[in-house]
Amino acid sequence: MKPAEQERTNRRSHRLRMHYSNRNLSADSAALLHPVNKPKAAFAILYAGAVCGVLDITAACINAWLASGFAPEHVLQSVAGGLLGRRTYEGGLATASLGLVMHFTMALTVTTAFYLLTRRFPLPRKLAAVIAVGLLYGLAVFAVNNFGTASFLSWVRSLYLRTPILFKPPMGWSQLVIHLFCVGLPIALVTRRYASSSDR
Repeated sequence: MKPAEQERTNRRSHRLRMHYSNRNLSADSAALLHPVNKPKAAFAILYAGAVCGVLDITAACINAWLASGFAPEHVLQSVAGGLLGRRTYEGGLATASLGLVMHFTMALTVTTAFYLLTRRFPLPRKLAAVIAVGLLYGLAVFAVNNFGTASFLSWVRSLYLRTPILFKPPMGWSQLVIHLFCVGLPIALVTRRYASSSDR
């Protein structure tokens, strides 16, 4: 190879090395400036789910006691009744514990769904708009639980308990209020507070 051709080849190689070096440097810098903060996302989901779960079950227990005189154990057994049917009230603390686990599992599920939606559709900056979003989400969760999940669990129970499938919504207006202010609203506010804007 002639000296002139060798020089051109060396220059071309040098330019290629510099190009990819700069690209890698830019990628590394971007990663440092905008990291994917998975621990913070997990914390936001767990915290919002815990707040939602505690407020929801507390409000449900107060409502059941005021309306019918039912103890918290009865409320938790009713949650487990989604899988156990009427037998749930014969299980004592065991079925109440199952109901508690089911309740917080559902709370974390709806919280995770909300968090993932905010990754696609970021929350508005104004607090009043976030409150509106939270109330709308609480309404959506109420509608899904009342008209979808309840019927689905009734169908699932019919497969192994041979019970009739019920399509009557089990929750009334008081539960709607609880879903608005103890489910949707706290999830939206906690997510707004702890979700990193860089993740949106």
